[in-house]
Amino acid sequence: MTSFPRTILSYISLTAIYSLITVLGYSQNSRITVSGKVTDFTSGDPLVGATISVPDLGVGTYADEDGKYTLEIPAGNRSAVEVSYSFTGYSAQKINITTELPQNLRDVALRSEDYSTEEVVITATKGFAQSQSDVTVSIEVVKPLAINLQATPSIDKTLSQIPGVDNQDGQINIRGSSGYAYGVGSRVMVTLDGLPLLTGDAGTANLDLIPVDNISQVEVMKGASSVLYGSSALGGVINIVTADPEEKPKTSVRLRLGMYGPPANRAIDWDGDKNAWSASTHIFHSRKIGIMDFTLQSNFIKETGYRKGTDAEEYRNLIMLKFKPKNVPGLTFGLNASVSIDSSGSILYWKGYYPDTTVNGTERIVSGGALTPTDANGGYRKQLSTVAGIDPVIKYLTPNGKSLFWYRGRYLSNRNQNNTNQSTNNSIIYNDFLYQTTFLDKINWVTGATYTYSSIDGDSLYGGTYVFNGDTIQSTGTHSGNTLGVYTQLDGKFGRLTTSLGFRYETVQIDGAARESRPVARAGLNLRLWPGMNIRTSFGQAFRVPSVAERFANTTGGGIVVEPNPNIQSEYGYSAEVGLRQGFLADRPSFVLKGYLDLAGFLMNYEDMVEFGITKRQIFPVQDIRFSSINVANARISGIELTSMVSANWKNWFVNFSGGVVYLDPKDLNAVPAERQLDLVNVPSDIINPDKVDQPPFLKYRSRWTVRGSLSGGYKIFSVTANVRYKSFVENIDQYLYIVIEDLNDFREKYPTGDLVTDLIVSADVTKNSKLSLTVDNITNREYLIIPGFLAPQRKFTLQYMIRF
Repeated sequence: MTSFPRTILSYISLTAIYSLITVLGYSQNSRITVSGKVTDFTSGDPLVGATISVPDLGVGTYADEDGKYTLEIPAGNRSAVEVSYSFTGYSAQKINITTELPQNLRDVALRSEDYSTEEVVITATKGFAQSQSDVTVSIEVVKPLAINLQATPSIDKTLSQIPGVDNQDGQINIRGSSGYAYGVGSRVMVTLDGLPLLTGDAGTANLDLIPVDNISQVEVMKGASSVLYGSSALGGVINIVTADPEEKPKTSVRLRLGMYGPPANRAIDWDGDKNAWSASTHIFHSRKIGIMDFTLQSNFIKETGYRKGTDAEEYRNLIMLKFKPKNVPGLTFGLNASVSIDSSGSILYWKGYYPDTTVNGTERIVSGGALTPTDANGGYRKQLSTVAGIDPVIKYLTPNGKSLFWYRGRYLSNRNQNNTNQSTNNSIIYNDFLYQTTFLDKINWVTGATYTYSSIDGDSLYGGTYVFNGDTIQSTGTHSGNTLGVYTQLDGKFGRLTTSLGFRYETVQIDGAARESRPVARAGLNLRLWPGMNIRTSFGQAFRVPSVAERFANTTGGGIVVEPNPNIQSEYGYSAEVGLRQGFLADRPSFVLKGYLDLAGFLMNYEDMVEFGITKRQIFPVQDIRFSSINVANARISGIELTSMVSANWKNWFVNFSGGVVYLDPKDLNAVPAERQLDLVNVPSDIINPDKVDQPPFLKYRSRWTVRGSLSGGYKIFSVTANVRYKSFVENIDQYLYIVIEDLNDFREKYPTGDLVTDLIVSADVTKNSKLSLTVDNITNREYLIIPGFLAPQRKFTLQYMIRF
């Protein structure tokens, strides 16, 4: 291992020498300069990453974030040169430019090819643009219109509407890659412009840092993605891409006011006639000022909480600065700064599904129930969370357009103070150095190195005195970790065939323990069989290093005791996929119909899967049910996913549909026979029987079937949208919860067929620059659980007004 840093230095040095030769290795004499902007012919949107080249001379460049480009051409003695403009999914253009003028201004608008119904994505290659249909893995795209219609201060509601994505109390999984891990650890990497949003201690995504009013698109890549994104990308990646300022300044103000109706079971309506409510103000501004791009977003959110004690106030502020010096073409550097202050209350689980009531004269007073927190110690928490981040970025595209150097960094500090004497203070420093180049105008090479350092001061939450393997251990709760990795990936397009091949080597160390190293690889193919029809296949390895919380959490809450397990091992696995995608397009003068149908079969295999398991059982007292995160199983998750998008426009009418169906078969390959399965519902005494094990063959917290669908239609300024979400019954949960959480089994027996939830959105343009919308969430007022003992919101009405100028 002592030679590993020298290997990295040699690797980076060779890359730098090659790049320097690339920059200097062409003639500087007899030059002309061509500059301009490349846009979409229909929408006028900039085509970021469009290629501008002179194939005969071997020079070229790419359009920047604004679609702009500048290309210096060594014309020699030529009287004219042929410049080619191309972009994936668009018909290329070739323009002859005479060399009489040393400066030429050429704006080019490219038309979409037939069957080009796909979005352009960058997540699969970490920055290199590809058509959605050409990617070798399944990838979904969500555009700003769908996000704005949700009328929400956070993106979690949007993620829950994406096929194959499940959000359980802020813990996100893709295609059943995770169950529920009690708020710690993540098998999905969530990034903002490629920068991870995972916290340093628990390894969970902080969705509050996402600027909802400045999203260009959300890209969801499904399947193992550790080659480019490292640990925690075991199940996939969700990348939120922000928008850059346009030529014209843009300002928006969004006002929300939401009101909860009474719950379906009026007896648990803890606040009586005082309906719970939420409100927020969102202010956004972006503009160009000389060489600087400036973006500001400020949010204030207040929520009384539909559950007792869950009131919240939150302030969020984000400033994004980007500079493009005119005297150094191709250079961009910038800095993002964000802060979020959140004061809120949270509950671990309910007091009980059935309420305790008393009668005071003719008044019925509700003193407990599913919307009231448990009385058990630690079941309710009041906390103040402060998150601050600084993200520097430096990007340089060489004059010949063949090489890109890109540094992205993040410092993220998270301080959490609460009333349970288990405050935490953690920070994470992330650095990613990326080099990208193109060979033969066909092969894109991305390579780089990533270094992450995290520091955690967890006081008694991650410290204190505990017994591990018979030894009494005392810990201050202070921990640290560092990760170093190098990666490389080649993506080529050869006619109708797209290929991808990548490799990563990563080494991880937690505190002073021995360093753990892992190599992973991925490969993929995508073949266009005929116009609109693509078949793809991919295989990718991945791993996940358990978080500090999974290793060292030492806490008690609501009768549940969590003990540390410092020796927990990392998870390792792979995913494989075969997919078929058919696009279609009918373009007529007054009618346009386009869309796609995508069918994928997938398989994920995990070794040493980490889940929380019972380590000590005793029926009296209940507080002696203890558990830790342990390597409990090897698992295999297979399934089929069908997704679709259809968009139709006829004169002033429009109809849009997107959605999908996922079937899962998640198996624990080390499950015990039925006669050894723990059954605390029918046989409570099993809790003291050491021969009984809570390890069923169907993995916990998964549903076999999930359905997502969004259908919208409208005429001119009016639109109506229905969002539908269905999850079949969650077959297995942790058995000990039946002992700890009152009435949990009664609720599950009441709803054995799963949950169907529908939201309705009606919107209208008030003026050219303003829109009014009414959202009714959970329109049928369905009772369902987010997680065990945690009732989802009842029907809610939200009025939103947005104005742009």
